[in-house]
Amino acid sequence: MKKCFLSFLLLFLFSDMLLFSQLFSFPGSGTDIDPYQIWCETDFKELADSTYDIWTVTWTKGKHIRLMNNIDLGNSIFGLVYWYGYFYGNGKTVTRISETFICSILGSYSANTVGFIDSLIVNGYFYTDQIAAGGIVGNIYYGSTISNCINNATVYNGGAINKITGKLEGPAAGIAYSNSGTISNCINNGDITGVDNVGGIAGDNQSGTIINCINTGKITATNSGSAPHGVSGVGGIAAYHKNNISNCINLGTVEGQNNVGGIVGWASPLGNTASQITNCINYGYIKGTNAVGGIVGLSYNNIPNISNCINAGVVEGSSDVGSITGKE
Repeated sequence: MKKCFLSFLLLFLFSDMLLFSQLFSFPGSGTDIDPYQIWCETDFKELADSTYDIWTVTWTKGKHIRLMNNIDLGNSIFGLVYWYGYFYGNGKTVTRISETFICSILGSYSANTVGFIDSLIVNGYFYTDQIAAGGIVGNIYYGSTISNCINNATVYNGGAINKITGKLEGPAAGIAYSNSGTISNCINNGDITGVDNVGGIAGDNQSGTIINCINTGKITATNSGSAPHGVSGVGGIAAYHKNNISNCINLGTVEGQNNVGGIVGWASPLGNTASQITNCINYGYIKGTNAVGGIVGLSYNNIPNISNCINAGVVEGSSDVGSITGKE
């Protein structure tokens, strides 16, 4: 077994460019044929420490990392902050009890700066009283992808007061709380609890794609539909959705107040284009008060294109309840 050593970093300044040079203690050169190898907690911390500075983290662009062992991070608070490279979980498991994401920000607004996470399994417990919580990732930006990953961790967000609106907010999700990239072939088995915008796979699927994903966990919102302008919900796959969801299955119980759906809580158009929900199935028990649907709780403004979707679960609510869509 490889012995772990302390990390060290070197910074060099050449002309107008900040060039970040890595001298990691763990093996590898960061290429696709010779990836950096993460063997233990110390290796992961060394890697994480190198991703905290947005000005120097560009060193990760195109770099390849491979997890070589199951690792237990305990209640450590470190995690990847900005990630623009390839992180291969290699089917290994990261276990932790913490309020820190495995990766906070995957990719960036730049089309040339994207990140990838593949084949990672996460166990443990994610708890926070902050603005957002996610089993694996915080924000997935344009062009970035998380694929073939499994979240078994329980995720709990008690929420925090938004200083602008004065309202309690607390999104939570099994894979990523905000997605503008792609989530594919992922599974959430963890129970997910938050205040609003609570989803089995994603909380806020703004302009992203979710494909071939499954939720088996119980998804609970303590006050769905309470966010500013009421734009929030709770869903087996996504809480709030504006783009494309296809070939997804919900097997878990989904419970909230308003805008509760087996696949999507609140569906809204992306610009003038209706959101797409295709080839999805809900088997879960869906329970709410208003706007409760087996596939979509609330369809807002421009009715989403719901095609080849099946609800095989029980749907229960007080008003605007439907087998496919609750309220349009």
